[in-house]
Amino acid sequence: MTDIERHGSVAARLADMLMRYQSNRTTLFDWMHPDWRGSALARLPDGDSPGTRLLLIRAAETWLRAAGCAPPPLAAFRGATAPLAALPVHEAMCALRLRALHFRRAELRYWVDRESRERVSLWLGRNASAALRWLIEMPNAPAVDRLMRDYGMASLDELDGAGLAWEGYCHFAHAGLCKPSAPLALLRFAWGADVALPSWLSAYGTFGHKDVSVQFMSRLPDFFQEHTWSSG
Repeated sequence: MTDIERHGSVAARLADMLMRYQSNRTTLFDWMHPDWRGSALARLPDGDSPGTRLLLIRAAETWLRAAGCAPPPLAAFRGATAPLAALPVHEAMCALRLRALHFRRAELRYWVDRESRERVSLWLGRNASAALRWLIEMPNAPAVDRLMRDYGMASLDELDGAGLAWEGYCHFAHAGLCKPSAPLALLRFAWGADVALPSWLSAYGTFGHKDVSVQFMSRLPDFFQEHTWSSG
């Protein structure tokens, strides 16, 4: 591959990622948590006419900017975690649950059985079997029993899909990867306004957390192969 072809390929992937991310911005009102909907948003029109769609797109962009979530600079999309914000939101939630289970894989190994595999499939989507096999086989799992005992970390039996996805998001936030200028900041609106970072995550510390999250991102294309990844 020539330098021109290589740069062209990178530019094409970047353009595709920007388009997918922008789609998530323009469809904000389809996936944002109801807690964020005030009376003004409740009065937005329904319907699928071109004029209505344009109005909703403009309203979503205005709302996001007012909430402190302006479009990230182009350079931000060259970061390792940017492709996650460009996945369709329902698949981004699957990826965030995978990040949470990546941290919990010591618990996952003894928790998973035939019944719980069905829950994992719902959590992780179409490639759940491959993702679960990867998690179980991965060594050096963090010890979470102390976090459960001393800091109130909920068990997998106590979590639903939204809570597990929030946990995954918090791992990225704890590593400093969800700042307002980062593409991942957009996904914050998938949960309620008052939801907080788990106390056990703060107790775990930050040393090496960013590196783990970046390394985790390098494996996501294995489980979301149908999408374009800028790191590929």
